[in-house]
Amino acid sequence: MIRRQPTPLRGFTLVEVLVALAIMAAGVLVIATVFPKTLEASDAAQTLTIAAGLAQMKAEEIRRDNDQDGQMIDQIKVRTTPTDPIAFPRQPNLTYSFSGRSLIYTDPTDPRGAPGVPRVIIRYAAEFRKSQDVIYELRFDQTNH
Repeated sequence: MIRRQPTPLRGFTLVEVLVALAIMAAGVLVIATVFPKTLEASDAAQTLTIAAGLAQMKAEEIRRDNDQDGQMIDQIKVRTTPTDPIAFPRQPNLTYSFSGRSLIYTDPTDPRGAPGVPRVIIRYAAEFRKSQDVIYELRFDQTNH
């Protein structure tokens, strides 16, 4: 009868365990760093999408309610400062106002900032966020549908 030598038990050395733990800790650290930024970017994208929809809705309301002479849109076109902000009833964290001058495109050579074009301007409500930065600005007139 041939006797076999028992095979020695193999395990991980302390160095292998420490290396594995270091790699795992680095992965967890990367995830912990990236995850909040991903949530912030997702929230910003959602807010921008909502703002674009609300701006389009307000522009359509102005077009619908504009009289035959186009006085309502003409009054917005000549405004050099925005109207007082009004909160959206279903989105009280956002406000809208109207202006004939861009708040985003202030470079006089940029055609997107041309004065005399009616705009709907969407911002955060002051009670929600102190920053009065423009979230979205939509140019519109009678011919855009």
